[in-house]
Amino acid sequence: MAIDVVETTGSYILTIIIGVVILLIFFGIGILAKKLLSRLLKEIGLNTIFGKVGVTTDLEKWISSVVSYLFYFIGLVLFLDQLKIRSIVIYIILGAILMLLTLTLIVGLKDVIPNFIGWIYLQRKGMITAGKHIAIKEIAGEVEHVGYLETEIRTDKDDLLYVPNSLFLKSKFKIKKDLI
Repeated sequence: MAIDVVETTGSYILTIIIGVVILLIFFGIGILAKKLLSRLLKEIGLNTIFGKVGVTTDLEKWISSVVSYLFYFIGLVLFLDQLKIRSIVIYIILGAILMLLTLTLIVGLKDVIPNFIGWIYLQRKGMITAGKHIAIKEIAGEVEHVGYLETEIRTDKDDLLYVPNSLFLKSKFKIKKDLI
């Protein structure tokens, strides 16, 4: 009887040790993948490329973090599988992660969507184009560029201001007539 208890305890300890080793290996792979992918994306210049079209999010960091979290999740699933804790715990963890990702996406896009809709509005109306003089709130100057998320306005003092496109939806603005 005492021998069975020792063998069973030894079996559980071995299972836990193997699970922890699996977890540590995947956490190490996740950290390594994050660093390598971050360097690769920096080398490519992903943020610079997307910065030209108005995306200000640090995509290099975001993508490398998502890949590392994917490795962490795989390691956690294999760890739980090793401990014979399967379906219900994995479903709960997966549901929590999906909910977290959804909330993160919604919070991350809360400023992008109104600005993009503002850009669509400006494009459809065609009133604000490069070279036009406009005044909105306390800002007045010449439009240099209308981007997907923001409009560049050069003031009379030669300052370059970046006005969110959503401001054109929320505020009244004047288009000054060209003096010929």
